[in-house]
Amino acid sequence: MAATPRATSIFLNAQMLTLDPHLPRAEALAVQGERILAVGRQDEILAWAGPQTSTENLHGQFVIPGLQDSHLHLLSWGWTLDGVQLAGVRSIPEVIARGQAYLRENPGREWIVGRGFNEELFSSRRLPTKEDLDQISRTHPVLFTRVCGHICCVNSQALQLAGIGASTADPPGGRIDREDQTGEPTGVLRENAIELVTRLLPSPTVEDLKRVIRRASAAAAALGLTTVQSNDLHGAADLQDRLQAYRELDQSGELPIRIILQATMPTLADLRAYLDLYHSFRPSSKLQLGPLKLFADGSLGGRTAALSRPYADDPQTDGMLIYEQEELNELICTAAQHNLQVAVHAIGDRALDQVLNGFARARELYPAWSRRPRVIHAQITRADQLERMAKLGVTADIQPIFVPTDLHFAERRIGPELARCAYSWKTMHSLGIPTAGGSDCPVEPCNPFWGMHAALTRQDREGYPPGGWLPHERLSPTEALQLFTLGPAYAAHEEGLSGSLTPGKRADFVVLPRNPLEIEPEGLLTLASTATYVGGNRVHPKN
Repeated sequence: MAATPRATSIFLNAQMLTLDPHLPRAEALAVQGERILAVGRQDEILAWAGPQTSTENLHGQFVIPGLQDSHLHLLSWGWTLDGVQLAGVRSIPEVIARGQAYLRENPGREWIVGRGFNEELFSSRRLPTKEDLDQISRTHPVLFTRVCGHICCVNSQALQLAGIGASTADPPGGRIDREDQTGEPTGVLRENAIELVTRLLPSPTVEDLKRVIRRASAAAAALGLTTVQSNDLHGAADLQDRLQAYRELDQSGELPIRIILQATMPTLADLRAYLDLYHSFRPSSKLQLGPLKLFADGSLGGRTAALSRPYADDPQTDGMLIYEQEELNELICTAAQHNLQVAVHAIGDRALDQVLNGFARARELYPAWSRRPRVIHAQITRADQLERMAKLGVTADIQPIFVPTDLHFAERRIGPELARCAYSWKTMHSLGIPTAGGSDCPVEPCNPFWGMHAALTRQDREGYPPGGWLPHERLSPTEALQLFTLGPAYAAHEEGLSGSLTPGKRADFVVLPRNPLEIEPEGLLTLASTATYVGGNRVHPKN
């Protein structure tokens, strides 16, 4: 007769919200290795104890499954923490002042780099120009990226180093803003034009990369995140160093959380190089390779999201598509041929049409493609598109935390007709479209409780507007929690491994002082993890 398995550790005296329909509430759980052995009443769980079992009293606190973020940029967040902090600035003079202060405090920096400003918060509502950033320095190149990551503003020195002048042509999929009379660049670069400058940045070493990954992953664990899907691999050029940094941290046991790396391979050559790596890569419990991540358009804030009609507040543009339809089809179909998952950034409805066409074509050519296609963002949608997403089995990676920012300008930007079907989370749910919650951090903070608050209220963090923006699209507390647990697990084909406190799944969970399903929504804004566990081991706070 086989011996009764014994628990490595037991967690007692808790109020567990399992998200498992077979046992929604429990008092204790037993862990063996990195997996949940049993969940249930305290007396039941104690029966799994053995001589070597450790026990931990959680003192009546609440336990939920480990929180997950289905799409962020961990390395970019780490670099943002390392540069000029521009989040929340209220004016261009404040942007300049922060850059000047950073230069004084970091005199050895060759480049002055920052991210996070949003000109919608400025009274002028204009982007900083080269003349503005020249006030920070005329000898150091300055590169400040808008919060969305799809627009950057640079000073004259950066333009000169990049060789960008009146005669420089716009690159495919990008635009250089110019003075009306002279054609001289203003210092504002959009989409692929950003690379004209960023390719000049000093290449980080593997140790540099490890430093910022450590910082960002520890910060994520402190927020209760146990798994993040991070878009950190960009093109074949920097693939090896970034992957080496992650591998070394994983092998040395320095990754506190689980990381699924999304890979942006914008050309067919890049994708083919990545496929060779993908098929030979050996995943671990903390590190694995995820989907091909593509960009179909830009951002709503920068008016580069591709709409089916002109922008209401700028009729001269309807946004920008990154690819022609056949180019996008070729990338998606190549991935499908190799049964690689594809996740495509699409914010505008014109871009979403293109992406859904690509997915439909791939399913037609490669019916054995079993990896779930995903649309990242899916902000501006039409009713016919949502029905098509449901029929195609497309998962929507949504970012509720965008709404507190976007609700202040979205309708003015896209017009009332498109706005009526924007950020349609409840409609997606009712149509059976799988949804996974993310933050796109550092575009927005990756605090999952802030994301839940936005999903519940569709308000900003000051409670505006009363009743919420498009309140019929609000989610219930359980739906909001599932967005950051079961949803990302499903999107990553890991619903059998995580997302609920179920025997056999990973022992990833978060301890909280209050019940996130029952507190007033504004209480989510101050709710914080008491402890975060990954594989049954506490990763925050550290021992």
